[in-house]
Amino acid sequence: MEQTITMKCKTCGSNLGIEDEVCPYCGRINEQAAGHREEMQQVRDEYERTRDDVKVRSRSAGRIGRLAVIGAMLLVIAVLEISVVRNSDVEIREKTKTDRIAREVDRNRDAIAETLRELEKNRAYLAMDCYMLNYRLRGDDAYADYSRVFTAAINYSVIYEDILNIVDGYEGYDEKTPRDWCDDIAIYISDWDRYVGGSFWHDSADSPMHTGEHGAFIADARKDAQDLVQVYFDLTDEQASAMWTMDEEAVADMLYENCRRLYPEKRSDA
Repeated sequence: MEQTITMKCKTCGSNLGIEDEVCPYCGRINEQAAGHREEMQQVRDEYERTRDDVKVRSRSAGRIGRLAVIGAMLLVIAVLEISVVRNSDVEIREKTKTDRIAREVDRNRDAIAETLRELEKNRAYLAMDCYMLNYRLRGDDAYADYSRVFTAAINYSVIYEDILNIVDGYEGYDEKTPRDWCDDIAIYISDWDRYVGGSFWHDSADSPMHTGEHGAFIADARKDAQDLVQVYFDLTDEQASAMWTMDEEAVADMLYENCRRLYPEKRSDA
């Protein structure tokens, strides 16, 4: 039976299939899917070119020539089969890993619940993000009341990591510029109230995801993210407070203007 490779949306943390062009929950482009489709299309294009070559050359080539072309065609088919097998192997490994994690979660429900309470109480946003992702709790209905808590932790973590990329650089992302990181931070700021606040999911005002400790965690995550951005981009109190109501492009422009002044040595687009 065919299985689907799954991954997490960088924006909202929802499950994605390798063939999903965009996240069905938040609409963001799935860059990994684009790469997968491009790789497979290259193999298919090569196959089509070889097949067309067979048709042309078979009209004039002798038996030896035809055998050579057929051999080349068979080689392309073999490459295609190897690619399919490789992807199938990835799917099997992913399914095995998913099943193993699910069993661990089932065996450790009480310990996981206690850990989540501690992380939430201590406002450990980065640790909450890692813990939730490692155990894949965001897609587990048993932790549905943590949905916005997890989303807040994800958004805070991305903003934090993007700032570190600007200030210190990050191996493996050499092609990205400070402007790219500012654009990314702006996305999470401008979308914060929609996804963390829950308007995207039409949460009611009295939803348990916005009351008690959950509500306090979400409010503090927003304030701490604001403080983080304000400090590293040297924003005024007015700018920091207003960024939540600004559109995405305006936030990115404001951050980048200060980024160029504060971190000129990190610029690669001068």
